[in-house]
Amino acid sequence: MSQEINNHNNIADGTSAIIEIPENNATTTSTSEAENSIVNNSNVKDEKSNQDLKMNLPSENRDVEMANIKNEKSNQNQGQEVEIEEQPYNDRAPLTKTRLSLVFIGLAFGIFLAALDQTIVATALHAIANEFSALDQIAWVGTAYLLTATAFQPTYGKLADIFGRKITFLIAIFLFELGSLICGLSPNMTCLIIARAIAGTGGGGIIGLVFIIISDIVSLQDRGKYQGIVGGVFGISSIVGPLLGGAFTDSITWRWAFYINLPFGVITIICVIFFLRLPYISGSLLEKFKRIDFLGTFVLVCSTIALLLPLNWGGSKYKWDSPVIIVLLCVGALGFIIFAFVEKYIAIEPIAPGRLFKDRMVAACFAVNFFQGMAFFGMVYFTPLFFQIVKGATATRAGLEILPLILAVVFTVIFTGQLVSRTTIISYKLLCIIGGILIITGAGLMSTFSDTSTRGELIGYLLISGIGIGAIMQTTLLASQQVVAYEDLASVTSLLTFFRTIGAVFGVAILGTVFNNGLSDHLPGGGSGHNGFEGGELGNVPNSIMRAFVLSFDISFKVVIVMGALTLISALFMKNIKPARDVKGESEKVRESN
Repeated sequence: MSQEINNHNNIADGTSAIIEIPENNATTTSTSEAENSIVNNSNVKDEKSNQDLKMNLPSENRDVEMANIKNEKSNQNQGQEVEIEEQPYNDRAPLTKTRLSLVFIGLAFGIFLAALDQTIVATALHAIANEFSALDQIAWVGTAYLLTATAFQPTYGKLADIFGRKITFLIAIFLFELGSLICGLSPNMTCLIIARAIAGTGGGGIIGLVFIIISDIVSLQDRGKYQGIVGGVFGISSIVGPLLGGAFTDSITWRWAFYINLPFGVITIICVIFFLRLPYISGSLLEKFKRIDFLGTFVLVCSTIALLLPLNWGGSKYKWDSPVIIVLLCVGALGFIIFAFVEKYIAIEPIAPGRLFKDRMVAACFAVNFFQGMAFFGMVYFTPLFFQIVKGATATRAGLEILPLILAVVFTVIFTGQLVSRTTIISYKLLCIIGGILIITGAGLMSTFSDTSTRGELIGYLLISGIGIGAIMQTTLLASQQVVAYEDLASVTSLLTFFRTIGAVFGVAILGTVFNNGLSDHLPGGGSGHNGFEGGELGNVPNSIMRAFVLSFDISFKVVIVMGALTLISALFMKNIKPARDVKGESEKVRESN
């Protein structure tokens, strides 16, 4: 009797082979202790020899191999008989250029709709509040999406390892599309808020999963090119969103701000189902569900929501020193401590493996993403306000005024992607250091903005800031993906997205508090009669009030300088690793350096 196992060298070529194991070594794999010892002793050499062969496998095959081994071990632990069957390797055929292009188009549309949804709703909020007569609940349209999207981001990385990238991505798209459809059909504000939470549950995984899938179908050397283009799509959709939302609201109905997601989602689903071929991960559905870190997911979601709520409410709905804000912040902080304990001591397959945080390079990339997210979104939120309040621009005009910032980010993301893919002259660390320096410089120059600033100054300073942001945007992702083991690739990708999002929330909350406090300090009468951003009739305010707004923006942009400095300091802790041309060779160097 013989046992069938897969020959990994042939797997890489899209074929399979059967290696005969002599009968005198073992007849079958059972839970008997004596039989297990015979089988294990006879296969030690085979396992060791196959260890090197696995390193030469394409990344996607290594991922499946790890998943299959985990499922087989799970069966053995349950006292079940194990037989390793031939996997359907027909799905593992490499993508042709045409198929790759079609898959990439689908993924780009996925990024487009996820990024579009974050900005298109902004210009429709006023019409939504009027139709439902619920101005006091309007903030929840954005908050509900943000809470679920952020909370579930890290979870999607581990689900992609357990169930496979393709099915996890399709589930994320389906939830996002379902939520968008319900949003468009909502008869009242309560239904709309619930639908936004559903959409966020799916939307939280789309961006991270796109980058994870790209890492599966594209070599490390070419990854920068494709991820750079995806970053460009994200930036462009961020520009188009407010303009499209305003056009729908004015010409048709605000409901089309949600319906527009449906056709883009359908295109993405079709391209992924028919053209994306990724490996099949063995194991029953029950076995895969047992691998999910339910406790860690629950603690993480609760902790994230407890942390984000006070950051959204502080300074607006409640004072920062109110008991509600303080209690929620403490609960959120305590929750993350409990989450770390669960991940280290309880979870079998943790969402956030502790080894990632012990790696100096990866930990530094997390910190860079966090502080860069603070600086970037702080600029994105407060620069349009400057143009509206100080320069008297309309909402649409203010959106156009920040084009230099967004276009600089888009161009630099694409440029750094090409640079990383085509050369090895510059290290990831140096790119992030340059980005941090430019963020500091740009924010410092932006702090000089006033009602007398010239067009050249406004455009030039925004360009400098945008180049700094763009230099970091995907560099940390490429750096982290290069140094981690493949089994951690999905986790590190989703965690990087999570840290940038959390940083964005912190950044906006901090700048909002600084701005409002500065306004209260500089307005005549200590700010009585004025509430934060309400500066009277825009473009036609008294000089004393205008000066108070200018000084408040000055202080706010100086805080961004601090965020840029923290980004730079975090980048200094990165390892001096250059883009790899030979994946296997570079992996060995990284392991030796650790």
